[in-house]
Amino acid sequence: MLQRKFLLSTQQISKDISYFTIGFATLSVQGHVEDAVCAGSGTLVTVGSLYGILTAAHVLGNLPTKGQVGLVTHADDPSRFQKQIIMMEHTDSVIMRGKAFDQKGPDLGFLRLPQQSIGWIAAKNSFYNLRKHRDDVLAGKEPTKSHVDSVTGMIHELTTEEPPGRPKVRRISFSAIFCGANLAALRYLSNYELHYFELTNDPGFALPQSFEGTSGGSAWRFYVAEKNGGIVVVDRWLVGVPFYQSLTQGGKREITCHGRRGIYGTFLDAIIARWPDEALA
Repeated sequence: MLQRKFLLSTQQISKDISYFTIGFATLSVQGHVEDAVCAGSGTLVTVGSLYGILTAAHVLGNLPTKGQVGLVTHADDPSRFQKQIIMMEHTDSVIMRGKAFDQKGPDLGFLRLPQQSIGWIAAKNSFYNLRKHRDDVLAGKEPTKSHVDSVTGMIHELTTEEPPGRPKVRRISFSAIFCGANLAALRYLSNYELHYFELTNDPGFALPQSFEGTSGGSAWRFYVAEKNGGIVVVDRWLVGVPFYQSLTQGGKREITCHGRRGIYGTFLDAIIARWPDEALA
């Protein structure tokens, strides 16, 4: 029996995901002017009453433990966007990582946001409820049989410097990518699984040379159904966290992601164990 195929434009589904997506930027001063460099990606999430960023462990490991770190969020009007930071000494984290950084992992991290930062972040963005779909995810239940997958995250090579507008000010523009993904392979390890996604692109849009910066971002699964002769999105679940890129033998870009069993199982258990009263609230 042939499987039916359908098309779903990125424009239909990317806007919603942009409000969950966040980037990290490390800050420095050069020639009395502050500079910012892409330092990875993340997804805004809640676990009970906890607010934080789901990302890769190696992304958190490369951030300073004290001082300012820039947060990059979606901007409808970049000309009005302002510097946004968190103080790392006011954060806390849970990590799950291997002895070495490689394609096997594990490589998951959760950065608990400072209480004073939650308000301004929530005013412009959305937080994905990790516990909401946990039981269904771990039980293998899905809203529909049909779905499409995507990967999103910051792209370092797309960073540009914009006209500053005033002296001794540097304006940096960061870009994230949202692209289709085909699940090429699945690997089960002790207490988590890995998804290997081959990335696709819409006509007229070329994929970047490197996905540096996408580590810690997200893989999303959009569940779809036919309605009134068209395709509608029934639900969307976060199903992966990218942490490693490589090339296949055919020369295609492949992104290794932590899958659902690790995110909603082992790692979510670790977050709950760290802050049980708040995580289960």
